[in-house]
Amino acid sequence: MGMNNDIPATFKLVKFIMVCVTAVVTGLTVWLLKVTFDGADEERNVVYVVDSRNTLKLALAENVSVNRVAEAEAHVKRLHELLFILSPDMDFIKKNLRIAEYLSGTDVKSYCNSLSEKGFYNSLVANGVSTEFLCDSIVVNKSDQYEFKVTLYGKTSMVSSDRIVFKSLVTECYLESCVRDELDPQGFIAQGWRIVREDELGVVERKGYKPDLTQEQQSDTTLSNE
Repeated sequence: MGMNNDIPATFKLVKFIMVCVTAVVTGLTVWLLKVTFDGADEERNVVYVVDSRNTLKLALAENVSVNRVAEAEAHVKRLHELLFILSPDMDFIKKNLRIAEYLSGTDVKSYCNSLSEKGFYNSLVANGVSTEFLCDSIVVNKSDQYEFKVTLYGKTSMVSSDRIVFKSLVTECYLESCVRDELDPQGFIAQGWRIVREDELGVVERKGYKPDLTQEQQSDTTLSNE
């Protein structure tokens, strides 16, 4: 009789233990899920920024959307630096253009291909000409089709051995978000990029060494007479 009375009590004890274990496991699972989702939210708030030396850094933000306008400006500025800061070195030019095309849509690629077909980049290398770019201002607005519409105002210069040609530059493009990576830390793709205006501002003649042809001619005449 005693053993028969112990069976229900044992069953209740086992049932109580199973309920406790289930509750503990459920609570632990919920806690792990919460920790996981909180960690994912923190990862979304990680912002990649590029300093003045184009060094990739991490910055934490309470709200990534607050920094998207600044990131849009940085993305567009970097794109134009890659396109318009060139040295007479074909490897350097190809590297810059390759990254610029990676940060943008087909419009930038078409622009680069057009200049290449016209021999522009080969001419830079052959004549020892470099180009420079200065960003004056960037205007970022919301766009219906894309995330942002960006207008850039700046200046370019073409530096050769005998002169410097200065031009004003106005461009437009639309930005859409994409996955961030080392080459694209802001996570944008520039679509519909185009040059709105490009006007010549002036030409500065560079004073360099010029041989005195009169003295050379006189020397040649003296030698011939001797």
